[in-house]
Amino acid sequence: MKIAVWILSDYKQQIGGGFALYDKFIQLIDSWNFSNGLDVCFVGYNSPSHYTFRKKYIQLQFSGVGFLDKPLARISHRVGFLNRHQQSILHSNGVDMVYYPVQGFRKIPNFPFVVSNWDIGHKGSFAFPELGMNYSFDYRDKWYTKGIFKALAVFAESKTGKEELMYFTRLNPDRIKIVPLFPGGVVDVKAEEEVQLAKLKELRLNSQRYFFYPAQFWAHKNHYNLLQAFAIFAKENKDIQLVLTGYDKGNKSYIKEVVKTLGLNERVVFPGFIDNEAMLAVYRHASGLVMPSFLGPTNMPQLEAQMLGCPVLCSDLPGHKEMLGEGALYFDPADPMEISRMLKKILEPSERASLLSKAAISLSTTSFTAENALRQLDHHFQSLIPIRMSWGNSDKIF
Repeated sequence: MKIAVWILSDYKQQIGGGFALYDKFIQLIDSWNFSNGLDVCFVGYNSPSHYTFRKKYIQLQFSGVGFLDKPLARISHRVGFLNRHQQSILHSNGVDMVYYPVQGFRKIPNFPFVVSNWDIGHKGSFAFPELGMNYSFDYRDKWYTKGIFKALAVFAESKTGKEELMYFTRLNPDRIKIVPLFPGGVVDVKAEEEVQLAKLKELRLNSQRYFFYPAQFWAHKNHYNLLQAFAIFAKENKDIQLVLTGYDKGNKSYIKEVVKTLGLNERVVFPGFIDNEAMLAVYRHASGLVMPSFLGPTNMPQLEAQMLGCPVLCSDLPGHKEMLGEGALYFDPADPMEISRMLKKILEPSERASLLSKAAISLSTTSFTAENALRQLDHHFQSLIPIRMSWGNSDKIF
């Protein structure tokens, strides 16, 4: 069975954790030797200038497409839809199925496909602007009430994610497979201690004297309650900073106003986007990662922090607990007093040592690794062979 992995035309670093996960996954898939019976390649609209693939890449052409398909393809990495001409290109290359490594589409695919699913936040979380306004809820809901049922399989990132998807969609559980979340490329970066300290100096940070929160400035990332907690914490801890990295998604100016109102201008640092080498240094030398996100089921920074020896404090979401077990401190993300207590607790040497020890044990048994994700992807692709090969590869069928 030949599977084409969809390469997104405009998926950029500004997307945040989704890009880091996608980017690493594409590179891992390209280097993975899939089992006998599986032929994996890549497909996309544009020439993949930022990738040099070992596996075959099929470039779709725009000739013969409808007048709306070309602009849609250019402005949205989630078009998904393939017209007759593009289907023919896939058929002529022997492609049996397309794998979309990100979730959701603005147009529902019309070719046999499998798709990843990271969350169903518009149903499982609160009605934040990015989830419930500006037609965001409508196009998400169209996908989850109609489109997702056309997938041969859906790859959830955790057991919690599978349960959440079953609860909100009633999708057949046999069609939901788990391909676990894993750390991003920052854990693979090699940098000497002197280089890391130089990066900290550039950012005007002192080792072990700051907390770190890498997140885009969305409302659901919950910077507000973290700042309320940090204001309480800062009264007794005068030389600790809070580092907030990430791109603005419309909420950054408001968060900066909150910082100003709380009198934290000298204590909160906004470096913007930082590269992986700087990210490595910040993780390695932080007092702790603090992740108060309202949205799960899981998030990638905690896995990165654990692998890099950084203590983790995060919201008490079921998916976070599934990932980290006893290797993290948990808090109610809507309770600034509780968050503040966790910030204070992790500064105690005995608490820090105990947590890092538990995190090491958790890491030794975790399923949330890149290698396991690839093994599971390979296994699930194999399990779909008898299903997909029940019909031929022909334009006449579709």
